[in-house]
Amino acid sequence: MERRRVLFWLFGIVLWALLRGLLPLLPVPLPLFPLVWFLAVVVGVALVVWLAFEAGRVFEAKWAGILGLIAAGARIGLAFLPLPKSLAAQVAFGTIADTLILAAALLLGSSISGLIRHANLLPPVAIVLTVVDIWTVWLGGFVARIQQKAQEGVVIAQRVIEAATVKMPTVATAQYAHVGIPVIGIGDLFFAAFLFALLWKFGLNARSAFFLSVVFVIFGLMLAQLPFVPFGVPGLPFIVLAILLPNLKSFRYTPEEKKALLIGAIFLFGLLALFSLMVRQL
Repeated sequence: MERRRVLFWLFGIVLWALLRGLLPLLPVPLPLFPLVWFLAVVVGVALVVWLAFEAGRVFEAKWAGILGLIAAGARIGLAFLPLPKSLAAQVAFGTIADTLILAAALLLGSSISGLIRHANLLPPVAIVLTVVDIWTVWLGGFVARIQQKAQEGVVIAQRVIEAATVKMPTVATAQYAHVGIPVIGIGDLFFAAFLFALLWKFGLNARSAFFLSVVFVIFGLMLAQLPFVPFGVPGLPFIVLAILLPNLKSFRYTPEEKKALLIGAIFLFGLLALFSLMVRQL
């Protein structure tokens, strides 16, 4: 690990924590709210995607796994502490908790990049993750069911949703509003770091993928604000598209490999269709 890059990455984590803790405390006049909200989205997305982008370059897989487990353990430990009574202490407590979730997701996601041995495996893995993400969020999978239960007022489901997102509230009053950086799921953070680590590992075009990811994720967040869009938008499809587009010419498959990929895709869609039917019966 290069010490300078490690320190720079840690500075990014600290900067995110400051935004997480302080931004919602700043009152924004309502006429300026759309501009400030959009700037918060752009800065928040760019910072988080950069942290995912850099994790695979800064940390070796072994060290990323160790540090990720430490961050995850610290976050679990916080769950056993009593919630502070003062508002300032509660803000600090929530900031530390969400920052540990962010660090753990990015580091652990980066650490599993060692499981992939060949660059040609990146596209099928990325596509599988995309399909599963869409299924879990929109087509009756686990996330969709949890979100449905949370909307119905089931307390356990609401707590799962809260624990599974790095979140920032947006609250409005008569004259002022309080805005924060965007809601991002743990799974999106985890697999974004995993995919970026693979780009670094195989010497692919990571920089173009980074810039496209920022643009595409911001577009996805804008899309999620539209009234006709279902509750919750899967983030991985935008990240995967941004990662694959600049690197399409880097992947070459034999006819036998293409047939195997097609058979695997058919099997995957069939399996998810079966799971969807099973879930709907529950």
